[in-house]
Amino acid sequence: MPDPTWQALYRAALVESDPRGFTGRIEAARRSSRQRLEQMEDFRDTREGQQLNDALYALSTLAARKDP
Repeated sequence: MPDPTWQALYRAALVESDPRGFTGRIEAARRSSRQRLEQMEDFRDTREGQQLNDALYALSTLAARKDP
């Protein structure tokens, strides 16, 4: 069963408009996503595992674009 926590944190990071809260939202989403990957026995062949990998990639890209 997918864990909704990482998904909620990921969505919150995507819509964060306050520059002061942006970095914290991204880090919280990254941390939660990594924790979920660690909880899963075999994430490579699951839909949620692919979603987690996609989310981590998107968060990294977003963070890089927001850095001055």
